[in-house]
Amino acid sequence: MASESQSCPSTEHLSQGLDRATYNVYHNPDRHLVAPLQPKVVDEDSSAGLHSLKDVVSFDGSAKNKLRHISKKLSENVNTTADIVLHPTNHKKEKSTDPTTVPTLAPPPVDQAENDRLFHDAPEQKRPDFKEVVKHPISTVQSALHGASGAKFAETMDNQVIAHGAEVRLVRAYDEAANATSEVDKTNTANNLEELKKTRQDSYVRWSLDRHVLMVRRVPPHMTTWPKFEDFKTRTKDGRACTQWAEFGHHLLRYYLEHYGDQYIDQNPNLPDPSEEALNTTVERLIMTSTPYQMLLMKIRSIYRWDDPTVTARYLTAYIFLWALNYLSGAAVTLPLTDFVKRGLYPPTVEDVRKEIKRSEDVEMTAMNITQLIEQHGSHGWTDALRQDLGPWLLLQLEDIGNVLEIWRNFYEWREPTRTKITLVLLSALWLAITFIPLHILIKIAQFNFGVLFFGLFPLATRYPQYRLLASPIKWLFWRVPTDAEWAIARLQVEARHRTAAMQQAGLDSNTDYIEEADRREETKAEPGTDGGKKDIYIANLGKYHCTSRSHHGDLCINSRGIKYVSAVRKNLLWELRFDETRLIQKVGTGDGLLFVHIGGEEFRVSGLKLRNEIFTQIVGYSGVKWQVNG
Repeated sequence: MASESQSCPSTEHLSQGLDRATYNVYHNPDRHLVAPLQPKVVDEDSSAGLHSLKDVVSFDGSAKNKLRHISKKLSENVNTTADIVLHPTNHKKEKSTDPTTVPTLAPPPVDQAENDRLFHDAPEQKRPDFKEVVKHPISTVQSALHGASGAKFAETMDNQVIAHGAEVRLVRAYDEAANATSEVDKTNTANNLEELKKTRQDSYVRWSLDRHVLMVRRVPPHMTTWPKFEDFKTRTKDGRACTQWAEFGHHLLRYYLEHYGDQYIDQNPNLPDPSEEALNTTVERLIMTSTPYQMLLMKIRSIYRWDDPTVTARYLTAYIFLWALNYLSGAAVTLPLTDFVKRGLYPPTVEDVRKEIKRSEDVEMTAMNITQLIEQHGSHGWTDALRQDLGPWLLLQLEDIGNVLEIWRNFYEWREPTRTKITLVLLSALWLAITFIPLHILIKIAQFNFGVLFFGLFPLATRYPQYRLLASPIKWLFWRVPTDAEWAIARLQVEARHRTAAMQQAGLDSNTDYIEEADRREETKAEPGTDGGKKDIYIANLGKYHCTSRSHHGDLCINSRGIKYVSAVRKNLLWELRFDETRLIQKVGTGDGLLFVHIGGEEFRVSGLKLRNEIFTQIVGYSGVKWQVNG
């Protein structure tokens, strides 16, 4: 004890050893060797499990942890008792004479009951009440299942990797060590902090071995010796010496592979079995090991979104300065190297851990990775938060990617020949520029364009999603090349025009439901003394369909000029709408509803349409209005 007090570590040393880089976290390396041997003594009383159960019950933790531990211990006790009853000869009450055993390497962390929040309380987990279950049973059950699966994943991550509570205890132990006054307190708190850091690294080891190592093989010993030229020399029939260079090279290659590459040669030729456990552990591994890259992507996102204009302006100034000096390529290599060296010279400290804890517990701050999101919103609420924050953006990106792929295919298939010819001309001009412009100028232009894209177009597309297509260089190059949906609408309207002309030539009667109204509107717009430029208007009848609107049963009457809804009782006109005054038409419900929105914002909803999709197609085709696909 005296020697430990004399070699009390400094505060600077206490803040070291918080990553995986250091094997030895002890200030005194001999502490690894002084761990006492633990005798393995078999309990004579079969009720030893009850003592451990009492220990768990007396453990001052949360009710949830208590119940989990009690259930686990009860299960173990029941299994042990049953084994004793069924196999009494295997459980003789004799003291074991087994020799002492060595300490356990990387023991599992002991559950702690203290408060594991440093700055903010844990988020309250909301449960669905009875009214929500009765009102929305399906969505409530689905939400509960999503929350349960998210809670299982969060619990796995918290138990297998570094738990949030362990980080909190580490910071508190560091504060106690920094505030200690007496030599005894300094020594005790320093030793406690080193034990916590050792436990932290044990958790890394346990997570890697328990979850992701299912099989190991012994590296075969090195049997190949260094090749000697004398062993590969032979003599020809005429007595001349000849060296077998092919065999010599093969032996030399095998020597190097065996001595330096044996750790990276897989001796198992069979592919892994894609079991559920293997898939789950692989996904967990990818998510957790990608945490630094998640933080890097979030930092890059905050830069190009101009979340902090001062920081982004600094990056923009540095980018322009390096671009003017032709040093962007060198900076792209220098910056990562500098970061690697900085990471080695200045490893993470307790203050860095404190900042991460604060961000993880503050709901108002943006989570930089998946673990911080779990801590902010709880084990049951993080999936909903992820879906609300990332879901709309991700869905929009997936739709844009699908549109781009469709545009490329339609460009290749010449579905819009005029636009394809224009795009080919642009691509030819680009090819000429790449061919004849010097390489250093092309690199200069490419770097400038990247700066415009990163600092100008990216923030425009993310902050104002309605303008994202105008800020897309791909859309510029393939301008007006249609997607599949746009091409389908154009084809429908061309076919509708031909069929309308054919019906008009055949002498079929026009639907006069909207003729008088159309004439009145055109006459009011015309100047006095003129006929208003009135032309013969042929309106195709699209049919009458029974449905429900505004709690009334009736018929939806549709023609190529507009729609109106007439109730079944008394044939009252409830509402009418012209297509040229319609802002959007949306499919709603479970497959039998349509929503019409007027340019003024008024909504007209119908449900119970048995041929909803066919009616939607007829309206889009025969209306003659230019539609934009929004979903």
